[in-house]
Amino acid sequence: MDELLKCKEIQEALKLLQKDDERTLQEHLEMCQIPAPSYEEEEKAEYVRAKMVEAGLSEVHIDEVGNVLGTWKGTGNGPRIMAAAHTDTVFPRETDLTLKKEGNRYSCPGIGDDTRAVAELLSLARALNATGIRGDGDIVFCANVCEEGLGDLRGTKHAFKDVENHYDGFVSIDDKNTSGIIYQAVGSERYLVTFRGTGGHSFTDFGIPNPIHAMGRAIGKISDFQTPGDPRTTFSVGIVNGGTSVNVIAAECSMLVDMRSVDAGELEALSAKFHQAVEAAVREENARWTAGEDYHITVTFEEKGKRPAGTQEKSCQIVQAANAANQAMGMKTLYIGAASTDANIPISLGIPAITVGWGGKGGGEHTIHEWYEPAEAWRGPQRDLLLLLALSGYKEMKKYQLPSGNCK
Repeated sequence: MDELLKCKEIQEALKLLQKDDERTLQEHLEMCQIPAPSYEEEEKAEYVRAKMVEAGLSEVHIDEVGNVLGTWKGTGNGPRIMAAAHTDTVFPRETDLTLKKEGNRYSCPGIGDDTRAVAELLSLARALNATGIRGDGDIVFCANVCEEGLGDLRGTKHAFKDVENHYDGFVSIDDKNTSGIIYQAVGSERYLVTFRGTGGHSFTDFGIPNPIHAMGRAIGKISDFQTPGDPRTTFSVGIVNGGTSVNVIAAECSMLVDMRSVDAGELEALSAKFHQAVEAAVREENARWTAGEDYHITVTFEEKGKRPAGTQEKSCQIVQAANAANQAMGMKTLYIGAASTDANIPISLGIPAITVGWGGKGGGEHTIHEWYEPAEAWRGPQRDLLLLLALSGYKEMKKYQLPSGNCK
């Protein structure tokens, strides 16, 4: 990193990133006022596409699922690396996106997670184009869709599904801690579980199996699960629905269940236990009453999301490259470790991948009170420039260069 910093053209690029900070903030504020719930990101995608063309990237296009991609070509014979930030937010289209400012603080739903990072991708592209800096390998900029919630990492799943169009490394920008590094993938499984029966009157039809009671039995069993703290494995019933009136035996009810672990084996075991518990709850509710099979409750499981788990060592090459880039920029690395991000997909495929933080300060993510302060915000893109060039390999500086052909 010290050798990279000595290069005149890299020093120039770092200065350009600082000078570009005001424009980056302007584009950031414009984008956060564009509604972009998961699966409804077309307007923001078109904004980003036009900006990528303007920034000088080649092969700019919007793919089949809505990802916006543009390439900064390398000099050849180097790894192909994706730099990503997601365009979706957790907020529905009707959310009030009025931008507010108080002192140096801006407030707007989605202003940090992950709109700031998308703006930084554009700034990085402009700095590379203005200086003409090229590493050995191609850097593919990707503003990807559907990272949040039930978006289920649709954008990165699509980007990595084609082994012919492979990537050798992946850097996602998606955290409020500028010097943070996420290097382990928290896997998850999410299910909509629906219980169905005949339904009836709470008094005159008393004695038939009750779907809501069956769901209650299932929730009770789930709440008693014991899971390991290491590897961390968790579960939660997040949403329950059903019923029409206090004096009605519901004909249908449902619950959304979330299970997570950094270990694929633990997640698989928890999922199996969850399915067994729900089915046992239904059998018990049916057996509780003597109304006959015509009144029996049934249950269905609809998979609403599946994110793969995966781990990398803190000492691995891509993590330590990011650590060295942080140090070169005068920042102390915060090793966050495990989270669920777009990096889950490449990590699960054995491809070196991390998620790092964007520049500035922020908080209140996933709430309507989300805020952002552009405090030395250029430091995030500066670190990312060093990191991407180090991973790509630049001139004779190849200590952190990723090997080609990692995709499996």
